[in-house]
Amino acid sequence: MKAGRAASRPEGRGPCPRCGDGALAALTPERLAALAAQSPVPASLRAGDEIYRRRLDRCGDCGALREQVLCAHCGCFVQFRAAVLNSYCPNPGGDRWAG
Repeated sequence: MKAGRAASRPEGRGPCPRCGDGALAALTPERLAALAAQSPVPASLRAGDEIYRRRLDRCGDCGALREQVLCAHCGCFVQFRAAVLNSYCPNPGGDRWAG
């Protein structure tokens, strides 16, 4: 186990809220979408509804999506990342949101 990781985390697992106290269960995709909509990000920097939905659809088709809310590539909550207009998909094989 690498230094700095919690002793309770199984060997070989990356940082993930699921490994913690189960708090991730309360963070449903719907709850995170509602929280993202209340974000302090200025409206001019937010993705429009069509862009937001398209990004989440592409995340939904990705094998790196965990628990319908977490990106295994970067550890972000996809509902927040998708809501920011100038954000990008962190897939090392290429940005799945491009195009």
